[in-house]
Amino acid sequence: MRYAKRAVLFLLLAAAACLALAAPAAAASTFTVTLPAGTEVTMGDPSSVLPFTVSNTGTKGDIREIEFKADTNLYEFSTATVPPPGWCIDKLDVDKIKFRLVQPDGSCDNNATGSEIVPGASLDFSITILPLADAADVTTDTLKEVKVKKDKNFNLSGGLPTWTRRSLAASITATPASVGVGDSITVTMDIANRSTATHTGITSTPAPPSPSNPLVTLTEGPYYGSTVLGAGATASDTVITVASTSEFPSSGTIKIDSEEICYTGTTATTFTGLTRGCNSTTAASHTVGATTWGLVPFTMASGGSGVATWIFSADLAGSVSFSARATNSSGTAKSVLRSSNTVIIGDFTASLSVSPTSVITGQTTTVTMTVKNNGTSALINVAPSTLLACAGGATETLAAGPTPALISSLAAGATGTFTWTYTITGSVGDAYCFSGTATADGPVSTNTASSNSGTVSNYSATVAPAVVASGSTNQTLTWTVYNGGGCPIKEVKITTPVAGADWNCGSVSPPAGWTASCKDKVKFKSGGGSSDIPSGGTKSFGITFSTTETVTADKVVNFPLELKPNGCGGDKVFLGTFVTVTANALALTHSPAGPIFADGSSTYTMTATLTNGGTPVAGKTVTFSTTGGTLSSTTATTDTNGEATVTLTAPVSSTDTSAVVTATYLTAQATDTVDFTGWTGANLQYWGALTPTTVNCGSTYSITMNVRNVSATSSMSLTTASFFAFNDSSAGGTAVFQAYLDSATTVPASTTVSLTFGSATSAGGGGGVAVDSNFTAGSYLPTQNSSPPPESGLFLTDGVGGDQRRSVTDQVTVSGSCGAVKVDVIDWHEIW
Repeated sequence: MRYAKRAVLFLLLAAAACLALAAPAAAASTFTVTLPAGTEVTMGDPSSVLPFTVSNTGTKGDIREIEFKADTNLYEFSTATVPPPGWCIDKLDVDKIKFRLVQPDGSCDNNATGSEIVPGASLDFSITILPLADAADVTTDTLKEVKVKKDKNFNLSGGLPTWTRRSLAASITATPASVGVGDSITVTMDIANRSTATHTGITSTPAPPSPSNPLVTLTEGPYYGSTVLGAGATASDTVITVASTSEFPSSGTIKIDSEEICYTGTTATTFTGLTRGCNSTTAASHTVGATTWGLVPFTMASGGSGVATWIFSADLAGSVSFSARATNSSGTAKSVLRSSNTVIIGDFTASLSVSPTSVITGQTTTVTMTVKNNGTSALINVAPSTLLACAGGATETLAAGPTPALISSLAAGATGTFTWTYTITGSVGDAYCFSGTATADGPVSTNTASSNSGTVSNYSATVAPAVVASGSTNQTLTWTVYNGGGCPIKEVKITTPVAGADWNCGSVSPPAGWTASCKDKVKFKSGGGSSDIPSGGTKSFGITFSTTETVTADKVVNFPLELKPNGCGGDKVFLGTFVTVTANALALTHSPAGPIFADGSSTYTMTATLTNGGTPVAGKTVTFSTTGGTLSSTTATTDTNGEATVTLTAPVSSTDTSAVVTATYLTAQATDTVDFTGWTGANLQYWGALTPTTVNCGSTYSITMNVRNVSATSSMSLTTASFFAFNDSSAGGTAVFQAYLDSATTVPASTTVSLTFGSATSAGGGGGVAVDSNFTAGSYLPTQNSSPPPESGLFLTDGVGGDQRRSVTDQVTVSGSCGAVKVDVIDWHEIW
């Protein structure tokens, strides 16, 4: 019995010793998975990213393989996921994604390479996912499982992280991107309900969106939806006619100018059951085209959308952005916290942008500087500085630019652009970006502008267009694939949306030597080694969809790509590309047909037409940008026909050139290419110093100004038939001030001269010209009129056919005892 007890005791001690020895071994192979605090994603957003950090918390063993598993009732993994440097995606399904190490031959395996996670180290894995919809926000989402291996399993320590899935999608835009002190900034929040339930009282938190700097003051809003008056309204009208009531509830409150109007009913184009001067405001008359704002927070069914608007005044110079969430009245449905673009406040501003933002080493990127004159006088001789490269690892080598070298005259409110081309070299992951300024005579200088950042990658893919209109037919999407890997690519597979999404493949356009056919996964296959995408090469792949998806709110659609190398282990490379389907559609046209001369003065009229489901949308702010020339404004508001119009003035160029003009409203975008014929002769440009800029009706004046001949080779001899003119037609008047050049003057190449216009006739002689006593008081910009009357701007002639019409980009203000606009009454008789 004694021996039996000793045996039992011995066995217990042995077991305890084994456990004691086993415990350190288990603890030696542990890991954690964490997320940044407050991580959020948006339901239905296929570009949502979860930035997991995997840490090797043990003392033995390197992590060489990681597998994440998701609950497919909540999420699906996306092929848009990009592995960290040195790692690759070995397996990818909607419910799981496995990462392993990139081997020296390019294959994907768990053999040690130097990129493994050693004890005490951590690595970030940013996984792109598709969050599925629910009725309201969910704050307890987590992964189903994470497995980590070397040659044996690691043990998870501390549990899996949680994050929040948001019901509402939101984006914030501030326009224009550059304003002067005292100007207005319009902030819009585009909101969509991605949940499965209806939500009420949707607005922003904070309200209004919070500015990043105390440089602005809220002056109007929030407004929920907008349109324009389709007809004028008196202070007593009981029906208000507008372009459309589609964005407004069936009853509520609207605001026109300073009057609030309560209504109890709507038709497609009218508000009815009106209470005028509602909420202690005063009933008033309103003109056709006046903006009509909604004052009732949104009620959104599943899939619904709306745009909330605030207007701020720019009080101080500097830069500012705005941030907020969209939220329902109960707080159960919110959006991810969003921030707007940055608005620069100042009289003379600059911004920089880089495109594309992903290149393979040795490829080029385009840098664009946009300058804007927010002052009251023209800026002369505007030129950019030399750009400075930011610290990011990549090497930026100038290949061309700036184009143009200068902008001769930039009118108040106008914008211009300069472009450079840089060759980017570096290792995968290296970044590139730029900073710079612009100057003008005075001297005056802009803020120091900093660009967005780009990175060097092994493989990249872009899709164009990136935005398509809802329900588009025969829509062609073109993918450009760049191969920066060590082996050629022999196969490109593009996954199209699943059946039922109305994306029907009609035809495919493979590159030469490749084959493909329409399927849910369109496989483009090379016919042989000579047709492969070589290392460092590029090829384009097109799919034309006979029909596309119809949406009521903007939707991001994922088109995953799989690239298969010819060699390098043959392991697939996964890339993500995205196309936004927008309920709004923009079309952009120009007039005249062109080309026009690249003389720094000829103009195109650019017209953007905004529609929704084919119906014109009024009262919306469209933003314009250009790659060449100068724009009269960067924004314009759509009228009852859905049209917004700006003027594009030609650049100065001695060779043929072109510019791409882009119009944008929320995610809807349209481009139009306009052409310019090079101007090779003498080229006179207004060069500032307009005097006087204020005149009185009935008084006599001689007008002086500088002009510069920007041609480097040709002079121009002006006769006294040259003249300066401006008129009051923009105020509805018929008066014209026209003064001829006092004496013949020669303007040599590359020379600035002062001209005096003070002659009543083309005989010259001076003496001054009287301002018509009937001239309507106001401020007028003497913009050249290519088909007068009325005369406006500069007419410069040498008397032998070298006529030049030029704009004067400074205003003339007419005051004093001016007359009223004349009204002619026509006695009308019908004859039968």
